[in-house]
Amino acid sequence: MGSTLRWVGVAFVSALCSGRAYAGPAADRAAADALFQEARALAKEGRLAEACPKFAASQKLDPRPGRLLALGDCYERAAQTASAWATFREAESAARVVNDEARREEASRRAGELQPRLSKLVIEVEAGARVAGLEVRRNGQVVEEAVWGEAVPVDPGEQVIEAGAPGKKGWAGKVVAEGEGAVVRVKVPVLREEGKEEKAGAAKEEGAGKNWVAVGVGGGLAVVGVGVGVGLFVAASGVKSDVLAVRDVVPEAVCNPVHPQRNDYTTECALVMGKLEQRDTFMNVGTGLLVAGGVFAVGTVVYALVPSKTKRTTTGFSVLPAVAPTFAGFAATGQF
Repeated sequence: MGSTLRWVGVAFVSALCSGRAYAGPAADRAAADALFQEARALAKEGRLAEACPKFAASQKLDPRPGRLLALGDCYERAAQTASAWATFREAESAARVVNDEARREEASRRAGELQPRLSKLVIEVEAGARVAGLEVRRNGQVVEEAVWGEAVPVDPGEQVIEAGAPGKKGWAGKVVAEGEGAVVRVKVPVLREEGKEEKAGAAKEEGAGKNWVAVGVGGGLAVVGVGVGVGLFVAASGVKSDVLAVRDVVPEAVCNPVHPQRNDYTTECALVMGKLEQRDTFMNVGTGLLVAGGVFAVGTVVYALVPSKTKRTTTGFSVLPAVAPTFAGFAATGQF
């Protein structure tokens, strides 16, 4: 009911001055009138998203305070409070110019009612960000420098703020203005030099693909391999000493199967042969671990120090035991 009375009021004000003369080609006035009637019909059906642009087009073709009043009312019903407030103020000025007192009073009243309900946006630009050529935009429209830091009425909803300057990397941010009388703030930061971020990204990419966990594992395996290998060599040396000690108390070459005293020293010969086999095992396994440890050490150092040129999809080690009749150790494969 309230909306219907409002439209009747707008129509009544328009009728009060229907005889007032306005400049403009007859064809434009006819088109404007047709658009205005279409817009009124759409607005009565609640199709405000379609009605408001038609009211605006009508005003553009044939500017009149009455058309501005209708456009402002459409904006207000669509919850575009800032647009409605600005349009009512424009209607007030236009009516004053043509001495249309009835429309001027109506426009002034409607703007006054909206004033305390307006949502406002403050765009703050840091002192360091105010560089030569800086351009700030709100929803694609340039925001003049004189408006920076001022509380400006905006329609409720999302506000997209952008900033850019020659030689600087652009910045964008979003805020939501909502709530009657609310004031929201957004701060434009100091813009970065163009190219600096790209250089930093290139430096980072140079090390892309590095798996530092794999480096740690490789280094650990190298230390273990070398350490255990050296330990086995020391153990093999000890076994050799045991063999020499036994040989010192038995005849020369007595353990040879054809030696005439072989049967008298069966126990000593078995001990010597066991020790010799143990020494060979220690030597073979120790050699394999030393080689594996060296491979891990060299590979890990090269991988850690040489820059990657491309980013790998997979990175890792695969370590498997390897045992042969004369060798025991580890086999390692990896992709870096």
